Amino acid sequence: MSHAPFRRSRANLEAKSYDPYHYAQTVIDANHRLVHDGMFYSHTGKDESWTNGATRNFYLSVPAGVFPHIQVMKLDFGRGDIDFVAYEGTTVSSSGTPLTAVNVNRASANTPSLSLSAEPTVTDTGTAIFTLWAPPTSTGTGQSANGVEGVGQGSEWILNAGTNYLVRLTNNSGSTISWAHEFTWYEIDYS
Repeated sequence: MSHAPFRRSRANLEAKSYDPYHYAQTVIDANHRLVHDGMFYSHTGKDESWTNGATRNFYLSVPAGVFPHIQVMKLDFGRGDIDFVAYEGTTVSSSGTPLTAVNVNRASANTPSLSLSAEPTVTDTGTAIFTLWAPPTSTGTGQSANGVEGVGQGSEWILNAGTNYLVRLTNNSGSTISWAHEFTWYEIDYS
């Protein structure tokens, strides 16, 4: 899997231009087509007991020759003050607990090459490449703490092959909160 051209011959170009489920030439947008071709993956989860001051870490290990395109990294929090920092070039002594990613085309047997895990043992975070902040939410007299929805990266990120990444979240809300996450990406492979 690389950024090299996928259509190496006229016959290959013609064969790959037809959707295998509709038996018609593709006229849908690129991401929709990648779902049809079984190259889109997703991992979601929810945590209902994230204590104040605690971190949550996600480790993304990208093998050589693979260039995952992160489409969505969406986070929803029961209340704010949450820090989100992504690092590149992370070193770990243990990758942590493996997380399951599913192919969003449930008729496809393709599996992702990107390895996603939770709570790795980090020896070097690497270089910070992206920071987000979910601001504090209302907690004054007579007010309730409102949630923060849809915190995310806002644009596609193409991860580098043979590189490890860390996504670190820190709960600074002053409370134990519930939160949910969604990671969605595609890996192009027309071999």
